[in-house]
Amino acid sequence: MSAPRPAVPLPCPRAPHAPRARARRRRPGAPLLAAATGALLLAACIERGYPLAESGQVELRADVAGPLFAADTLDDAGKPVLPRQSPWQTAVSLKLTETSEPAYGAYVEVRAVPSEALALHPADGEQGDGASCGVKDGAFRCTAGTQGYARFTASSEGDWSGEARLVVSWANRTEELPITVLPAGLPEDATNFALIAGGLGDSDRVLATYLPLMCTLGPLPDDLGATWRPGAIRAREARVRASPPLDAPGVVEHAPVIIESLHSEAALSLTPDCRERTSRLRVLLGATGESPPFTLCFSDLGGEVKIAVSSGQKALEPIPSLTVDPEPRLLRVRALRSSVAAGTPGDLFEVSAYNAERVRIAVPVDLTVDDDTVIALGEASVTLRGEDSEATIIQGVAVAPGTTTLRVTPRLLASPECSSEPITVTPEPEPGADTDTEPEPEPGSGEGGSP
Repeated sequence: MSAPRPAVPLPCPRAPHAPRARARRRRPGAPLLAAATGALLLAACIERGYPLAESGQVELRADVAGPLFAADTLDDAGKPVLPRQSPWQTAVSLKLTETSEPAYGAYVEVRAVPSEALALHPADGEQGDGASCGVKDGAFRCTAGTQGYARFTASSEGDWSGEARLVVSWANRTEELPITVLPAGLPEDATNFALIAGGLGDSDRVLATYLPLMCTLGPLPDDLGATWRPGAIRAREARVRASPPLDAPGVVEHAPVIIESLHSEAALSLTPDCRERTSRLRVLLGATGESPPFTLCFSDLGGEVKIAVSSGQKALEPIPSLTVDPEPRLLRVRALRSSVAAGTPGDLFEVSAYNAERVRIAVPVDLTVDDDTVIALGEASVTLRGEDSEATIIQGVAVAPGTTTLRVTPRLLASPECSSEPITVTPEPEPGADTDTEPEPEPGSGEGGSP
C-alpha cells in the first residue's frame, strides 16, 4: 500500500490587526475556543510533502540529449571564466508516480556522482503547481507537483570531465541518469579542424628577407645583432577553424583551442609586430567555427618549426610543420689570390654566409664577375655550405689579362650585393715557367684566423 497523501495545505493566514476596543468581560469557554483555533492554524502550516513510498516510480529525463562541457578555465574563486562553451547545463525533469497516479506531494533525494561532476540547482522560475527542488536538511530534495512532476538544473561548474550520474533515491530504491561531461573543446565528431596561415605558399616555407644582410671581406664582427630583431621579426597571420557535428551545430562557439610552438625559434603573439610573444596561446572559436587572428613569429635563426594545435578531443595529426629559412646576417666574399696568370684554372674565391650567432649557414646565391672576358666562372649560382662542411670555394679560369671582382647576391635578387677584392689576371707566362701559386692567407689568420 502507498502512503496516504495529505490534503492540499492552505496558506498560513496572517491575523488582521484589530482596532483597539473597550475591554469586555471574557466569555466562559474562550480558552477552549482559542486552543481549537490555534490547533487548526498549526495543522494548516505544517510543511507539505511525504517520502515517496517504496512502490513508487521515478522517471528522469534531461532536456539536453548530448554531453555537457566542462569549464576550460577557472577564476581565483574557482568559478568558470565566461564566455564558455555550451551546453554546460541541462534542466532535468522528474516524474513521480504511485500506482500509475501522480504522486502529488511525494519527495525524493537527488545527488550527483561523483559530487564534483555536477552542481544541482532549483529550476529557473516558479514551477507553479506546488512542485519544488532545493536543499533541505543537507540533501537536495525534489517534491512532486499536482501532476507528479518536478524540475531542477544540473550544471558543470568546474573543469572535471568524465562519465557522471544523477542518482535519485527513495525508500530503499534508486534510479540513475548518466550524463557525459566532455573536456572543454571540440568533440570527436567535429570536422575540418585545421590551422590556416597566410603568406606561406604551397611549400609551407617562410623565406628569408635578406634585409639585415651585410658584407665583409675579412674577419667576422663579434656581434651580429639580436636573433629577434625589434620591429623586424618575420611573422605570418594565422587562424584555427573547425566545423561542428551536424547534430550539434552550436558546440563550436567558444570552444577553446590551444596552440603551442614546439620550437625555440618560433613563438605566438596576439599582435602583428610580435612584440609580446609566448610559446602557448589559447583562443576561442567563434560562432562560425573560426578563431580570431593570431600571429606566428619566427626568429632569424629559423629551423623546422612544429606547431601543435589541440582542442578537447581533437588534435591536428600530423603536427603542422613549417620550414623557416635562416636569415643571413653576414656574407663574406674573399678573393683567394690577388693575381693569377692567364690560362690558369683553379680556386679563386671563398664565399660564406653567417647567421646572427656567427654560424655558417646554407644560402642560395647567384654569382657574376665584373668582366667575364677576364675570368670565367665555373657556375652561375650555388648554395653555400653550412657549418657541417668546408667553406664554399668558387672556381674559375683566368681568360685574359685584366682586373675583375666577384659579385654575389641572394638567388634571384638584385640586392644586397657583396663584392670581393679585385683579382688581376696577368699575361700568360712563357713556356716552362712555374705557374702554380698558393692561395693567399685569410686576413687576420696570423692572429688565430676567423670562422
